[in-house]
Amino acid sequence: MKMWRFTFSHDAFYRLPEEKRVFWLQLAQIRNDLRAIDCICIPLLNVVSPRSETIAYSETERWIALHQLTYAIRQLCGALEEAHEVIHRQWHGTQLSKQMESLLSEEAKNALKAFNKYFNTSANLVTTIRKKFAHHFDSEILKGQLCDCAPDQLHEFIAGRISGNTFYKFAEELRYIAIIRAIEGGDMEKAVSRGAITKLYDEPQQKALLPFETFADAVLFKIAEELDLKREDANIGEPAYPKSLRPFLWFPEPESDSGADMINNVS
Repeated sequence: MKMWRFTFSHDAFYRLPEEKRVFWLQLAQIRNDLRAIDCICIPLLNVVSPRSETIAYSETERWIALHQLTYAIRQLCGALEEAHEVIHRQWHGTQLSKQMESLLSEEAKNALKAFNKYFNTSANLVTTIRKKFAHHFDSEILKGQLCDCAPDQLHEFIAGRISGNTFYKFAEELRYIAIIRAIEGGDMEKAVSRGAITKLYDEPQQKALLPFETFADAVLFKIAEELDLKREDANIGEPAYPKSLRPFLWFPEPESDSGADMINNVS
């Protein structure tokens, strides 16, 4: 797979004006974090919303993948909200926008407009998830009637000998319902539907992540042109086809003791 490696000297980097240098670093760090989080989401989507050509997963595995996907989306929304703050302070709030806007392509300018427009409405999904669920375990959200569950409905959790195989499904069921209710008033049936699951990822990805990436890459490369750049070929092995990727769901472990013994072990 043909790629390119760019190098520049530390001296040239520090010759950049401080305002530009700091913004360049902030954009690059956020861009890297968003790339990592988005890569985590891809194989999990193959489990949570399987297509005909993907491997079949059990209900428990789908719930584990749903938790991992929801966790990644919560981090995604947190990083995107921070990206909005950085652009507001360090681009619009400084002279950089006036100095560089004319140098950007129309695609990059339109991406920035779309990104800003999305965050102009405080009720957007990214801000809602960031403020209520990204790094929060708010007792007020978890109180009261969380779902339309029958009094005799059973909830569950999974435990094995290895701590990494312990999964408290009941907590994720109720948190996921709370997230769906916060964004669109869904019930239990809607909470586990494909539409609700994909909206949690699709809206941040399409309306915030992709516009940010387009704008950030344009600015990052434009600033990089001011450095003493050198380019060389970097031949990297072809990655696996994304639809074939499998997330890490379980740790292998020896045959478990009985459920009664497990309760004694963890009590």
